[in-house]
Amino acid sequence: MKAKTEKKAKVTLKNRQPWGRLDEKIKEKIVEELQTGLLTQRGASKKYGIAKSTIGLWRVKHNLVTLFDRQGLNRLLAMNESQESKLLLKKIEKLTKALAEAQFKNVALETMIEVAESELHIKIRKKRGTKQS
Repeated sequence: MKAKTEKKAKVTLKNRQPWGRLDEKIKEKIVEELQTGLLTQRGASKKYGIAKSTIGLWRVKHNLVTLFDRQGLNRLLAMNESQESKLLLKKIEKLTKALAEAQFKNVALETMIEVAESELHIKIRKKRGTKQS
């Protein structure tokens, strides 16, 4: 016997669920997945078949609600270990990328200064022993 494999139908305007039919709890669940870092806005859009702009509006609305509602904060604090470790891994990944970009920018600026000093004969770097006025 062959097992039937079901392929997900591509989400189109005709077969997607309109956002108005979604329950508020489902909307909150989607926004919480975004805030905890389990999904990106684009990933949530693909997963749930909802426009990115709509999810962005829910995110803004939910952020305003969270400011006035402390239960949202308590839910985030009550994450289990696997969710917390996923969140920390994503933060580490973002920080690593930011560090690599900063290092690259630093090297580029240093190279630019060296080229400007050698080609244009302009002293850009400050001498260490000079006094500030």
